[in-house]
Amino acid sequence: MRVFLDSDVIIAALDGREAQSRDAQRVMDLLEDGVLQAITTPVVLANVMYVVGQKWRLSRTRPDRARVVDAMESILGLVNVIPIEEAHFHAAFSSRFEDLEDGIQHFAALDAGRVDAIVTCNVKDFVHSRVPVLEPAEVIARAGAR
Repeated sequence: MRVFLDSDVIIAALDGREAQSRDAQRVMDLLEDGVLQAITTPVVLANVMYVVGQKWRLSRTRPDRARVVDAMESILGLVNVIPIEEAHFHAAFSSRFEDLEDGIQHFAALDAGRVDAIVTCNVKDFVHSRVPVLEPAEVIARAGAR
């Protein structure tokens, strides 16, 4: 199964304290085991890097850069990074996606070809998707890997 991985899934897996963290971590395990294949965009990766940098701190003002870099290196080993084109911005602008960033991700995933699902912890953000949208638990179930 080839999926587009949204930032909130990666963040939940790395953070470990969010509602869907356990299932998000299992999705990452399935990627590592080769049961799933994932694509994502540089924007998703930049969002993840920013958020975990805010969560993982050595002090109030200093992120734990080494920990963030290690985590991102691991993520990069599990996903294929697809490009975002100017056309994806224009498609998002003229779409019904309320969150333009989600629209950009959606259109990049569409252009990548053969994406079985977008995996996100916030399915409601992708209500206008032309690709099936699944929460981590649903992906696990479909992969037959509970």
